[in-house]
Amino acid sequence: MKRWYRILSAALRAPRLFYLGVALGILAWTTFGAVARAQTASDISLAAVHVTQAVYGEPLILGKDTVVRAVVGYTGADATEVRVTVEFDGKTFAETALAQGKETAIDVFVGAPQNFQTQTINVRVDALNATADVDLANNAQTLTLPMVKPNETIRGYFLPVDWTAEQRARYNFDTKFPEFVQENLNFLRGVYPLSKEQITLDYTLAPHMLAPNEKRLVDNQGETDGQAMHLLYATIALAARRLKSDASLIVGVLPPGWYAAHGKRGALGMALRDVKGVVTGQYAPTDPTTSAHELAHIYWLYEDYDYAISPGRPFTWIDRSGYYVQERAPQEISDTKKIPTFLSSGDPDQSFWVDTRAYEYLMARFTINGNGQVSEPLILAATMANQIEPDGKNYPSDYAAGFQRFDPDQTVYVSVGAAGMRGGETLQARWYFDNQELFTDKQTLNAGSAWYAFALRDKSGLADGAYRVEIYLDGKLVKTSKFEVKSSQ
Repeated sequence: MKRWYRILSAALRAPRLFYLGVALGILAWTTFGAVARAQTASDISLAAVHVTQAVYGEPLILGKDTVVRAVVGYTGADATEVRVTVEFDGKTFAETALAQGKETAIDVFVGAPQNFQTQTINVRVDALNATADVDLANNAQTLTLPMVKPNETIRGYFLPVDWTAEQRARYNFDTKFPEFVQENLNFLRGVYPLSKEQITLDYTLAPHMLAPNEKRLVDNQGETDGQAMHLLYATIALAARRLKSDASLIVGVLPPGWYAAHGKRGALGMALRDVKGVVTGQYAPTDPTTSAHELAHIYWLYEDYDYAISPGRPFTWIDRSGYYVQERAPQEISDTKKIPTFLSSGDPDQSFWVDTRAYEYLMARFTINGNGQVSEPLILAATMANQIEPDGKNYPSDYAAGFQRFDPDQTVYVSVGAAGMRGGETLQARWYFDNQELFTDKQTLNAGSAWYAFALRDKSGLADGAYRVEIYLDGKLVKTSKFEVKSSQ
C-alpha cells in the first residue's frame, strides 16, 4: 500500500517539475537573447553640424542660400535609413538618407533666411529602424549663429568684345554665351557674402568691336601701353553703359587667346584701377571665376599669387572647408586635398573657391562701408593690408587688402572691421613672430560700426619668417590673421 502511495505522489508532483523546467528554459533563452542583442546593438549619433553659405563657421548673410550639413555616426555593420530634421528660420526641413560607418554627411538645403535675427538652429537625426539606435541622448544639436545684412548691390553686365563672326560660329556663341553668364552668376552668388537679390547679371549677344588703337596692350619695347589700356577700358565702359546705364560691374568678354595675340601672354583677365567698375576677361566656358576675381580687385583685394619671390607661388589654398550651395557641391579640404582661392592664378579647368580671409573682408566692407546691419555686435574681419585709408577711415586702401607676404621694410597693417558695437569695448592686437609675442596694442571702440587699424613696423627691417596677429574683444580671442615676411627677388 505504501509503495503505491509513493508512486501516486511522484506522479502528482511531475507536472510541477515539468512546468518549472519550462520556466527555467524560457528565462535562460530570454537572458541569452538579451545578451546577444546587447552584443549586436547599434547607435545613431549626430557627430557634427555645419550651417554654411560659403565658408564653414561664418555668420549668416540675410537672403543668401544656406545648407545644413549633418555628420551622422553609425556603429552598426550595415547601412540604416535615417532622417535628419532641421528647424531653421522658423521653418522645418527634413532629409532621409542611408547612414553607414563612422561619418556620413547628409545635406539639408534650407533656402535663404528671411528673418533678420540671430538664428537658433535645431538639428536632429532619427533612425527609421527603431532597433538601430540604443542611445537617443546623442541625436540632437543646437547652434546659434549671428546674422549680417550687408548693404551692397552688384549689377553686372557682360559685353562681348572684339568677337568676329568666325569666332562666334566656332564657339557656338549664341547658345554657350548665356550659359557662361549664368555660371558666372552662380559663382558670384556662391563666393560673395551677399543675398542672391543683391547680385544680378545681364548681357548682350551683340559684340562691341574695338578700333586698332584700343587693343594695343604693349608698346614697341614690350612695355604696357598705358594710353591704349585706358582707351580699351573707356570704350568698353561707354559701350556697355549705353545698353545698361545702371551697371555697377561691366565685364568685357574677349575671345579665347585675345590677350596673347595682343601682347599679354598668360593673362586670363585684367582690371584697371583708373576705370572703376570695368574688368575684362577671356571667354572660357569651363571657368566661371574670372568675373569674381577681377571684381574683387574693384573692392581692393590683392592677388593671391606671388611671382615676386623665388620660387613663385601661383596659388593660395583655401584655409577652411565650405560649400558651393548654388551647385550643391561641397568644397571639402583635407591633408590630401587642396583647393586654391579664386584670387589665385591658374588654368580655366582648375576648381577654385573662397577662403576665410577674402570672405570676411568683403563681408566687413559691404556691411561697414555700406551702412549695413548685424544682429549682434561682431568683429567681422581682421584684414592684412600694406596701406590703409587716412583720416581715421582705417580700412585697406586701393588694391591693398588681403596681403599675405610683406617685404622687411614694409609697414604691416591689420584693419579690424567692428560692427554694431555698443561703445567702450576694448579691442586688442597681439603680434607674434614664430610663436614669440612681440608686443600688444589696444584701442577703445566707439558705438556703431567702423574699421580700426593696428600696425607693425621696424626701422631696421622685420626679420624673415612666419607671423600672426591675434585680435581680442574684451579679452576674448575673435580673429587670427597670419602673414609672412620675405624679401622680393
